[in-house]
Amino acid sequence: MGQGSLRHDRVRNAFANVEGDVVGGDKYVLLLGGAQRRLRIISPLMDERVRFAYQEPPGLSGAREALAGRHLLILRGAPGYGKTAMAVRLLQGMGATTKYHLDSDVDFASLADLLERDGGSVERGAAFLLDQPSSIAGLRGEVYGKVQGALALAGAWLVITVSSTEVADSELLTAVVDVTEAPDQRGIVSSHLRWRHGDAVGDRLLGHEDIDKLLDELLDGDPACKQAADLAEAISQEWESGRLDPERIKERRARQADEDFDIWVESLQEPAVRSLAIALAVLNGLPQEYTATAARALRERLEDDRPHVLMAGPDGRLPRIRDPFAAPRRTQLTRLRARDTHKEDGEPGRALEYKDPSYPRRVIRHAWTQYEIQSELLDWLSALVVHPAEEVRVYAAAALGVIAAESFTYLCDRVFHPWAQSEDPRRRDAVAYALHVASRDPWIRERADALVEGWFADRSRPFAQATAARTHGMGEDPERAVAALARLAVVDRATVAVAVGRSLADLLAQNAGSAGLVLRTLHERSADHRMRPTALLSFLIVAAQVVVGQDEHGAGGGDEQWPALLHFAHHREELRAPFIALWRESLNQAHFGDEAQQVLRNWAALAERDPALREMFRLMVGAVAYGDPRTGRILRRCAADWVDPEELAPIPLTAAVVHAQLDLEGV
Repeated sequence: MGQGSLRHDRVRNAFANVEGDVVGGDKYVLLLGGAQRRLRIISPLMDERVRFAYQEPPGLSGAREALAGRHLLILRGAPGYGKTAMAVRLLQGMGATTKYHLDSDVDFASLADLLERDGGSVERGAAFLLDQPSSIAGLRGEVYGKVQGALALAGAWLVITVSSTEVADSELLTAVVDVTEAPDQRGIVSSHLRWRHGDAVGDRLLGHEDIDKLLDELLDGDPACKQAADLAEAISQEWESGRLDPERIKERRARQADEDFDIWVESLQEPAVRSLAIALAVLNGLPQEYTATAARALRERLEDDRPHVLMAGPDGRLPRIRDPFAAPRRTQLTRLRARDTHKEDGEPGRALEYKDPSYPRRVIRHAWTQYEIQSELLDWLSALVVHPAEEVRVYAAAALGVIAAESFTYLCDRVFHPWAQSEDPRRRDAVAYALHVASRDPWIRERADALVEGWFADRSRPFAQATAARTHGMGEDPERAVAALARLAVVDRATVAVAVGRSLADLLAQNAGSAGLVLRTLHERSADHRMRPTALLSFLIVAAQVVVGQDEHGAGGGDEQWPALLHFAHHREELRAPFIALWRESLNQAHFGDEAQQVLRNWAALAERDPALREMFRLMVGAVAYGDPRTGRILRRCAADWVDPEELAPIPLTAAVVHAQLDLEGV
């Protein structure tokens, strides 16, 4: 029960993982020309550095007071004066629930509309950082006033950073804070070293003669806050390596500007650490036991299997070739720039994730493109996509989508074509998820659409048709997707019918507004005897797999799970006729009568512990049985089975209201 809704959440999170969007797939906003943009949070690495290593300038307190009063602030100053870090520090001081980094091409008017929208996709108390917006010259007083008012109503904050000459409207000057104080670059280096290593080590490093000369040499010039912070990181990394060579520090710093990620990922030289980095990239945010098991499986595939010659150490003991106790998890996470967090829903235990949400995709791409391990990676991912845990399967499939964006033709030959015709539905699902991720690229989307259409029309390969159905279930246009799935109803194969039902469940879980389209289409198809089995089975799959959360008053968003179709039909009159007709046909048909009674029992079990849902269920029973004695007898027999003396999990309260309602209807 509710598997489709759970699958939707897992798929959404998996796609968000490889796209660097930790907010999740349901956080869409219209910010520019009607195009959909995802909100992205400020990099946790930046947030952490600013929180613990920020060197506060003299004007920070005044800027904080200005932001608190206006909700919108424009930091104006020359490059290198630390405006971005100052903006993050200001937003931290506002106690924001979430801090978002907006795209530079944001449309201010649309942003105001988003903030004013009731029930929009941005929670109250959010904060926004907008670095060097491309349209700041076009920001006028009336739009500024609208954005400021919307921010105040939403309890949100926005800080914009601009260069000295970019503000073009004098009405904006009330929101401008000029950053003119040259940063203390030595102070920045000092604060970063103290944060990373503590006061004692920081003082020792700063007092080192070679480091002092290095600071004089490299910090002698125009103000550059980021360069000072990068220099501190280079000194820190050199210190951690066991050496303190100024020339190597200069080399690190020279490369760090453009190659920070490459330097970091290439420093993970041990096979165990590198395998963990790749496994964490694929399963980012999942429980640590899944990541650890996957990392071990990958390491075993990549290890040198040639015979080893071992020499005893000074103590006479032979070294271990594989030492699972070589480094504790906390040490590995520090090297991986990762952290452990609580599992979801209050489950005991820990989950692992990168601090920077852009790392998962970058690590996967690096592993695929920089090393000759393509076969090993595909073998490893092919094992993960059939893992017992669905969340592991969908995350692995999303990682395949990242790889497909780099090597689409190669994966078509090695993975997509064979898996599309597999008897294993988990591999077919993986193809659909991977193609959805890879199709962000227009070139790939065009070819992926042609690939899917070929599978769709091939009647000789029902497994390929089922794969095409699952791919359409990932579609962003519900009308187009439902129309395609409806055409497959003529295929008389259970595999295809199940794929159609699961895809409709995915579409409904993704877009609740498509409920009417789904129900009307299934009702129309059930009128044709050739399509009736697929239509009814699809209806039962959707009925069983999609749920909505309700609070104790029946309002959305709570912890209680209600059947989505029942909820929609109860609140939307135009859905009731197809909903009731499909239930009647499902209960009366010989094809899926047992399945229909099982779904009905699942709904009754949910209603047993929820009086509001039980009342809704009673009304549904009355509507289904009204004027139809045969259906009434079936419902009465079902209710009797729920309280049978041999029933291990009786449902007495729901059974009682069903009998009472049927008595009232006279059936």
